[in-house]
Amino acid sequence: MNIQFRVILTIASLTFALTIGLPIQVRADELKEAKVTQVIQDVRVLPSGAASRPAALNDNVHQGTAVQTGTQSRSELTFKDQTITRLGEKTIFSPGEGARTIDLGSGQVLLYVPKKSGGAKVKMGPVTAAITG
Repeated sequence: MNIQFRVILTIASLTFALTIGLPIQVRADELKEAKVTQVIQDVRVLPSGAASRPAALNDNVHQGTAVQTGTQSRSELTFKDQTITRLGEKTIFSPGEGARTIDLGSGQVLLYVPKKSGGAKVKMGPVTAAITG
């Protein structure tokens, strides 16, 4: 009976350790790729080295790809960790080089970062802002 308890405890401990370890690896890439979850009016995806195309729901946007909104247009991107980025009109946006870095070429952005997720870093020209919460 004592051996069975030790085996169960060992398996439970191992399962717990793996469960805790896996999300840490996922978090490193959570802000490197997002899905387009809303498209209003003229929203375009600008892949590096390719022609721009109209954005569609569930399009993947990753590092090296930008999203551009036109006049009176808006878009929303949702990252794997449920970070939500809403883009206003005349905005150029792309996920940045770091896991929690966002490049804003121009325009306006509303960024919602879930609590206890480490915040984010927004770059816009010579200005860089760090957000924690």
